[in-house]
Amino acid sequence: MKTTIVTTTIYIPELLRVYAKNAKDFGHTEIDFVVIGDRKTPAAVKEFCAQLDRDFYPTEYMDIEAQRQYLEPRFPELWQHLRFDSIQRRNIGILRAWENGADTILTIDDDNWIMNQDFVSLHGRVGTTIEVPTITATSGWYNVCAHLEDASNQPFYHRGYPQELRWKDYESFTTTTVKPVQVAVNAGFWLDDPDIDALTRMHRSIQVRGWKNPAQGSFALEPGTWSPFNSQNTAIKRDVIPAYFLSPYIGRYDDIWASYFVDRIAQHFGEVVVFGDPWVRQKRNPHDYWKDLDAERVGMRQTDRFCEALRGISLTGSSYHECFGQLLAGLPEAWAEGPKWSQLEKDGRSDLLQGLRIWHEVFDTILATNTSKLLRRVAVETVESVPGNGTAVLR
Repeated sequence: MKTTIVTTTIYIPELLRVYAKNAKDFGHTEIDFVVIGDRKTPAAVKEFCAQLDRDFYPTEYMDIEAQRQYLEPRFPELWQHLRFDSIQRRNIGILRAWENGADTILTIDDDNWIMNQDFVSLHGRVGTTIEVPTITATSGWYNVCAHLEDASNQPFYHRGYPQELRWKDYESFTTTTVKPVQVAVNAGFWLDDPDIDALTRMHRSIQVRGWKNPAQGSFALEPGTWSPFNSQNTAIKRDVIPAYFLSPYIGRYDDIWASYFVDRIAQHFGEVVVFGDPWVRQKRNPHDYWKDLDAERVGMRQTDRFCEALRGISLTGSSYHECFGQLLAGLPEAWAEGPKWSQLEKDGRSDLLQGLRIWHEVFDTILATNTSKLLRRVAVETVESVPGNGTAVLR
């Protein structure tokens, strides 16, 4: 089973040496890296990745020109849609990893430092069945950060958790059952600086010290009980990727709304998102909280309605790609513009729908091409020479 670790960076990603050494120490062989650059990425990253390739595992660095050569000939709309100077160029690395045959695509941020755990194996449970405590909430929502211990014992929520549901956990009844579950996504947690929204950061300082209950460990959410998950320290199984698009036009809700698409489709297939191990220590890069707040405004206002729309769309597809197409077809009507929407919200909706369409068409093209190649190969393999006359038959 092949695992590809994907990251974007505007720095020299020294932490990748630590990830590579960790994988080596635990005996992993089917590993490679894809590093996506941007206009601010130092030129020295190319040589750094080449050295990582020589010392550890295959490592592909894609600068802007390499990205253009990869996307523009086949997928010009996607090339035009993805902004420069944005973390959402991660889509290119995810697509590259998928096309290169990754079974597990593991996305990390360049400020996530690995702990002394078997990082690849813990994330490698995606696509498998494991037995784990599984939580059901009558509200259909669960605050996964309730399992984390803050240094000052303050409660907090994952970035992107619906605003209208916060501080109402007492209204929901939860049950936990240990049972086997099929894992679609494994979302690792973070020590020190957790993934919370800018409004919370401006209001209080949160420092994660670990589990509230150290014996508890990883847990899953029952299909139909949702939580956001992000795109750092996150493993996604191959089948999910055609339904996982990070929009560059909805600010800091790119990975959040992508996670809600996955929540909805995973629910349809009876699959789960697991939260917990492996942990990373987040040494967060510098941020302007006011800019972050501006980038979260549309998501904060629209997430409740967006998720309500997703929940209301019926699914009948037999793959994540098919179900993604059904959500895309139903979303414009289910999530219609309201009279009080700001222009920013209207533009965000329009650009998001455009990006989702482009991503779906990309995989329409790839999957159709792959099917055609498979049929041709099968045809060739079934051609046999008939003894005695040298003619060929197709069986």
